[in-house]
Amino acid sequence: MKKSFFALALTLSALPISISTSINPAIAQSTPVESTVSIRAFNLPSFYIRHRNFLGEISLISSSLDRADARFRVRLGLASSNCVSFESSNFPGYYLRHQNFRIRLDRNDNTALFKNDATFCIRPGLASLTNVSFRSYNFPGYYIRHKNFELYIDPYSTDSVFLNDATFTLLAPFNP
Repeated sequence: MKKSFFALALTLSALPISISTSINPAIAQSTPVESTVSIRAFNLPSFYIRHRNFLGEISLISSSLDRADARFRVRLGLASSNCVSFESSNFPGYYLRHQNFRIRLDRNDNTALFKNDATFCIRPGLASLTNVSFRSYNFPGYYIRHKNFELYIDPYSTDSVFLNDATFTLLAPFNP
C-alpha cells in the first residue's frame, strides 16, 4: 500500500509550521491554529473523527455529509491559547466539547465551563510519537479516545488499547 503524504501549512505566532502524517513530537506540542483538518483514528485508519446528531464519534467517511461532519477548524483554545478548540466546519460556532465525559458538538455559549470543556491540548501521540493525542484542558489526566466508535475523555492509562484509542493523525481536510 502506497503511503500518502499530506502537509498542512499552519501558523503559530506568525511562524509557519508543518503538520503531516509524520508529525514530529516537537510540532505535535505546537498549536496549529486557523486551519481546517480531518482527524483519523490511529488504530482504525479508515475511521475519522466526526460529529453525528451532535455527538462525537469515529466512522467511515463515504458521503458528502460524512465529509462535512469530519472537517474541523482548529482555533486557539477557548480557555487557553496554549491549546486548541475544534470548531465544526459545517456548523460554525459549534465546537467539540466534553460533557459527562462524552464528546459532543455544542454551540459556544461563552461560559467558562463551555470554554474549559471545549479546549484540548495537543500532545505527542500516546501510541506513536509521530501522531497526536488530545489532552483535556480542565481534566488534565484525561484524553479524547474512541471506544465502541464513540468519543469520550477517559483517564490516562498505560493499557495498549487506551493508548491506541487515544492516538490520532491530523490530515488535510476532506473536500466538502
